[in-house]
Formats: sequence, C-alpha cells, structure tokens
Amino acid sequence: MGLGSIKVNGKKFSVKEELGLIRLSINYMDIVDITELKDLNKLKNVTSLDLSNNKITELRGLEELTNLQQLFLSNNQIKEIEGLESLVNLDRIFFSGNKITELKGLDTLTNLQWLEINNNQINELKGLESLTNLIKLTLVGNQIKELRNLDKLSNLVVLDLNRNQISEIKNLEALSNLERLFLGYNQILEIKRLDTLTKLTVLYLNNNKITEIKNLESLVNLETLYLDTNQLKSLKNFESLEKLEKLYVLFLGMNPIEGEDKQFAKDNIEREEVKKLLQSYREWKKEREKK
Repeated sequence: MGLGSIKVNGKKFSVKEELGLIRLSINYMDIVDITELKDLNKLKNVTSLDLSNNKITELRGLEELTNLQQLFLSNNQIKEIEGLESLVNLDRIFFSGNKITELKGLDTLTNLQWLEINNNQINELKGLESLTNLIKLTLVGNQIKELRNLDKLSNLVVLDLNRNQISEIKNLEALSNLERLFLGYNQILEIKRLDTLTKLTVLYLNNNKITEIKNLESLVNLETLYLDTNQLKSLKNFESLEKLEKLYVLFLGMNPIEGEDKQFAKDNIEREEVKKLLQSYREWKKEREKK
C-alpha cells in the first residue's frame, strides 16, 4: 500500500519513506500558494516536506501536518514566518533565499534543533528566546548589526553569522556549548568577550577590520582559526597562540602586515607547521629584543 501522493499541474508526486522519514518533495513547480495543493492536509503521515524552489509567498495550508519534523522552503518569495504554530514537532526548518525581514512566529516550535534562514533581509536577532533546544543556527547573508538576545540558546553548537553587518563581539557569554562560530565578512574591529566559549573548535573572523591578535588564550580547544583579510599591521601577541595546543589550521594571509613580521603571515598554515611557526616567531622575537 502506498503512502499517498498529490498532483500538481497534472504531475504526480508520491510520498516516500527514506532514512526513517516519510518524505514529500515538490520542487520547481511554480507553486505560489500552498493552499492550492489540494489534498495536502490529508497526508498527515508526512514528516519531511520539501517545497523549495517554488514561488510561495505565504505560509498557509500547513496547519494540519502536525507530524512534520523537517520543513524545507528555501528559494521562494516568503516575507513573513507565520502559520507554523501547530507544527510543534518540527526540529529542522530551512528558509534560505526568501524575503524574510523578521524572526517571529517561531515561539511554539520549542523542539527546533536546526534553523537555517540564510540570504534573507533580517536585521535583528530577536524572536528566538523560546528555542532553547536549538543546536544549529545559521543566518548567513542577512543585515544583522548586533549580537543580542542569544542568552537563552545555551545548547547552541553551531552559530553561523557570516556576511552580516556586525561590528562588535558581545553577548555570547551564555553559549558555553558552542563549538563552531562563524563571524566572517562582517565589520568587527576587535577580538573580545570570547572567554567563556571554551568548547570552540572552529572560529572564523576573516574579512573583518580586526587590527590586533588578542583575547584568544582561553579557547584551549580551538583547532581552526581564520584571521585572513583583516587590518592586522603587525603580529603583536602572536606568540599567545602557543597556548592553543590543539590549533592546527591558521589563516593569516591578506593582511597589511608590515616590516619583519610579514615573514610569518602565511595564508594557510596546517598541522605541525602551526606549532613550528609560532615557536620560530617566539624565538625570533626574543633574539630581536636582545639587540
């Protein structure tokens, strides 16, 4: 017996069981209104629904699919998150490539673990306070200017805010389980307030306006550090990275480093080379200070 199907513009889309999920995917069909999908609400067994790459403008017509765990709506024309209140079993939502301006309408989705809303028009971090089970939050390519309202998200493991307009690192102290932090392509001036993020293994601070290497000593589990394409003119405090014994990938290229320090500013330094470079810098600096 089949799991059900639905017809869209004369084309049949069948519900399939894959990887323990009951999936329905309807892509590239120019769907504008979900309510046009007659009989969709009869498919109450569906746990994963993919309506990406359509022309959907509003989130109406999903209310009765209360077994949904995963919802894919990337690359549509959605402006507002609404109509999801009854979908309390959702644990993953993908809204990338839409026209969403505000994080709202998510309050009841307390089982959510993965929220991805890249390349939209969001300018403020708010409306996430109830999502205390969130593990991965990615908001790449938005217009967020300030890090705030994240203190309830203490279970976050991945936070990706690449390509926004953030100028200051702050209000991350409560994210003690964070392992991967992406803040590349922003307008950050200074490395600070990362002390409590001792589980961090990956830190992207590339393509910012950082002028000095500092305040990284407490990140004892850090393995990968991107500091390329900033405004570093010297390697002041470079030797402090020796305290990061697990560090094995370091990017420092494309900085306006001047003078003799320039010889140590390599673009892609990996594994044992990181330790050798830091050691040789320390020894070189010591010799220079003797002169």
